[in-house]
Amino acid sequence: MYRIAILSDIHGNTFALDAVLKDIKEKAVDFIYCLGDMIGIGPFSTKVLDALFELENIQMITGNHDELILAVLRNEPYPKSRINVTPHHEWIAEQLKTDHITKLEKLPRILNPSVFGQNFHLVHYPMNPSLHNAHISKDPFDSTGKPSEENFKNLRGLSNFSLICFGHDHDKHHFISSKRTFYNSGSLGCYNKPYARYGIIDIDKNGFHIKQQYVPYELDVYIDELRKIHFPRKEVVLQIYT
Repeated sequence: MYRIAILSDIHGNTFALDAVLKDIKEKAVDFIYCLGDMIGIGPFSTKVLDALFELENIQMITGNHDELILAVLRNEPYPKSRINVTPHHEWIAEQLKTDHITKLEKLPRILNPSVFGQNFHLVHYPMNPSLHNAHISKDPFDSTGKPSEENFKNLRGLSNFSLICFGHDHDKHHFISSKRTFYNSGSLGCYNKPYARYGIIDIDKNGFHIKQQYVPYELDVYIDELRKIHFPRKEVVLQIYT
């Protein structure tokens, strides 16, 4: 058996991430896949990236917030749909270390690992292949619609995959569409309950088994820390947790 962990949408919440990484270690996970949006929203993006990049058993992909912040740093086009978030992303960009930026720039948007003959498609949000390389200014992650069997059934390029793992939508999702399993463990760091969410998937020659995880952490401490820091869109962020 091979055990993987699926994380997504940490969003700068180092308190939730620390709790999950401790839980992962206790549960003998072989490998970690992080499905994007490590940074943005929460103000502790540098601590989150420090913790992730020091791990040896992890692969990460980019999400829309990661790519939007990179677009700010590169002075590239920024989508009109997110224009009100620009000051927040500029603030996060200023916090990042040079090493963080270099490593973020090298991350792929999609991973397709194969374990015991099971082919997985890991992406921040499912989209048609024509958008796989579309610039973030084109909003490629928002092209498919809300997670549902109906919206996902006509997606192309997924016929070889038995499991599609994604994030972006912060709610938990687990359903079958066109004979393929779609799974989103829910946002790890953007959740108004004192739990950090992630998924464990056990894989063997007979298939895979998904186990949703809820890890307790001190949400009240995190909220107190948020209130101490001045950053753009702070009130919007606090509304997520309170």
